Amino acid sequence: MICLSQKYPENIFETLYINIDKSIHNDIIKAPYRVFAEIKKRDDFLYKWLKKYKNPFLINMNEPLIKSAFSIINKFPELIKNKGLENTEDDPADPYLIATAIKPKERLDNEPVKIITEKGLKKNHIPDIAEKYGITSINILEFFTEMKWKF
Repeated sequence: MICLSQKYPENIFETLYINIDKSIHNDIIKAPYRVFAEIKKRDDFLYKWLKKYKNPFLINMNEPLIKSAFSIINKFPELIKNKGLENTEDDPADPYLIATAIKPKERLDNEPVKIITEKGLKKNHIPDIAEKYGITSINILEFFTEMKWKF
């Protein structure tokens, strides 16, 4: 999501934002609170745009999710850029994103959960670690293709 407004500005890709709006309201796109906090620090436009979706978009940071994220951090400490930031306002979102995908709520359509990320297949980045948990990662264009969105 962080690269969205930089690569695809709303004033040019209006249909894209309409489709994302529908996907958020249909529970297709979800993220843990840490992703929202990271967006808040990095992208003012996207933060303001997503703020109106806070409730349907965000997954609450409950104890099992936090424990799962810490387990991921312990197994893959390289995932966090600045060690010692766990459970602070500067806590990176990546382990929480992976933890969220590990134990998703059951979906009626039985579609597998996928992580949308622009991070490459480098060792100890989201796609590499998610794959170790059996979770598929796709980039934003692959997501658009799977959703059959046309612009």
